[in-house]
Amino acid sequence: MSKLSIFLLLVALVVAIDADGDSDVGRPCDGRCTIRDLNSPRLLCVRDRRTNTCTKLRACRLRELNCRRRDSGLTPLKESCVTRCRNIRGGSGVSGQCAKRLRTQSPHSIDSKQVRACRSRQCIDDKIAGCWKDRQGACILQTRCEANRSNCVRQSNQWIRTSQWRCRGNVQGGGARRCHSQPIIIKD
Repeated sequence: MSKLSIFLLLVALVVAIDADGDSDVGRPCDGRCTIRDLNSPRLLCVRDRRTNTCTKLRACRLRELNCRRRDSGLTPLKESCVTRCRNIRGGSGVSGQCAKRLRTQSPHSIDSKQVRACRSRQCIDDKIAGCWKDRQGACILQTRCEANRSNCVRQSNQWIRTSQWRCRGNVQGGGARRCHSQPIIIKD
């Protein structure tokens, strides 16, 4: 290759890199609001984590705002749960203090991984049914394994082993019944 062709190749490469780098600066923003967008009743809730301020916005207004923030070098705003804006009265563009979250899941919710693992645990040779009671005075005839499995989802009202006479009249698989309060005393 001649020196002239190498020089022209380098110039073309520099021009291509320069043109590629400038393409983001003058680029128009995507998602400008249309009449259809402005007539839509759907509003999004946008939360500023720093100040815990929520703003109701239309989806196209959020896209426009994020486009301006991107051009200014700021991080884009993200949509939050709509319930965070439930205390803010008014339409699009109205801001206020964010409401507290509604969803508070316990660590042992029914769908949690721990509960599923607990309930799928295998029972080995557990066929003898015993009497089990809970805090509310109910008694049930069940095996140790069945009691452990149902205790996976019963955080505050666990099945506890009790005397067999408390389950008098219960049948295994027949559900819970009120516990008997006194044992049967047979007099001669």
